Amino acid sequence: MADHRDLARDMDLFHFEQHSPGMIFWHPQGMRLFRSVEDFMRQVYQAHGFEEVRSPVALSRSLWERSRHWEKFHQGMFVVGGLASDSGQESEIPAMSPDYALKPMSCPAHIAIYQSRKRSYRESPMRLMEFGMCHRNELSGTLSGCMRLRQFVQDDAHIFCRESDVQREIDNFLGMVRQVYAAFGYDQFSLQISLRPEQRLGSDSLWDHAEAILIQAVEALGHSYNLAPNEGAFYGPKLEISLHDQLGRSWQCGTIQVDFNLPQLFEAAFVNELSKLERPVMLHQAVLGSLERWIGILLEHHGGNLPIWLAPTQVAIASISEKSSDWAEAIFSRLRSLGVRAELHNRDRTISKKIRELSKRKVPLIAIVGEQEALKQTLNLRRLGAVNQQEMSLAQLEQLVGQSPTGEISG
Repeated sequence: MADHRDLARDMDLFHFEQHSPGMIFWHPQGMRLFRSVEDFMRQVYQAHGFEEVRSPVALSRSLWERSRHWEKFHQGMFVVGGLASDSGQESEIPAMSPDYALKPMSCPAHIAIYQSRKRSYRESPMRLMEFGMCHRNELSGTLSGCMRLRQFVQDDAHIFCRESDVQREIDNFLGMVRQVYAAFGYDQFSLQISLRPEQRLGSDSLWDHAEAILIQAVEALGHSYNLAPNEGAFYGPKLEISLHDQLGRSWQCGTIQVDFNLPQLFEAAFVNELSKLERPVMLHQAVLGSLERWIGILLEHHGGNLPIWLAPTQVAIASISEKSSDWAEAIFSRLRSLGVRAELHNRDRTISKKIRELSKRKVPLIAIVGEQEALKQTLNLRRLGAVNQQEMSLAQLEQLVGQSPTGEISG
């Protein structure tokens, strides 16, 4: 099995440094991959009714205390100083005060957005999501490449809805999971409902209610599941999705959590049809979880041989000699104009060396162009791992790389 860190080195995606343990240095090829994942997820979230937001990376200690995250997680938070001056004179050097923490998740920030103005029942359900930059001060011994980091981006989503909406929102979430996991090459996943932990917010009656709603919703949708006592979030029970990769491993990635406690702590409310204040249910949702961890799992699942739509470089055009250089440049220009992530390899090296280098980088398609191809305005396509080549027109290549993650022709 190839480790994702070794694959990242061969594919020139990212590396780790002692200067920032548990944090990734992304290379240009790696950022292409990261953005492809992010852009795809943005489209999926938008198609399922979510609005993208952006919240600050540092939030005040008072907000974390109100949400009770400070009490439970402050040892794992990066606390940063706020500027404070005793006299208020600008000429003095301000003292540092530990008033802020880098966010380990976006829940309180999304509550702040919800509460920024009076809300109406007409806005329910309100679905917010962001690619939130999270920081968690994990112990150095637990760090493991992309699989456990101190800085990562999460598809952090929150839904403010009525109790009667919960089943529909869980169905929407599971539809997203099926679509997304299939697009990335996973055809098997399992469900687990994690119940109240020993240390938790709220009353037993609220937990009884939240757990019953979650279990009833999953059963009503016809899904089988396992129960996991004591493994819920500290504010509510959660439905967890574990995918199964080609190596037989199970990875918990997606989750949706039913929360009555944070809306109560923050006194969140909307005006209902009777002009009275009503408390929303808050659902915490992530389809991928950490995007970095998702990419690490993905690299190992595919052995670096990523689907064409996802590959950092989708097509490399390699010319055999100077006589085919102009046609290679024409193919490259056409593909780039269509938004294809293409590279031109027109330098004075043998074609065999070009193929070796591109294959090591796991480029899925190599378009080989010689004198005959230039005369016929065609190309010989070599797929990663294949021995034979296929002669085709530029139009056929455009159609091949224009397929969406679902297999449809895009554009």
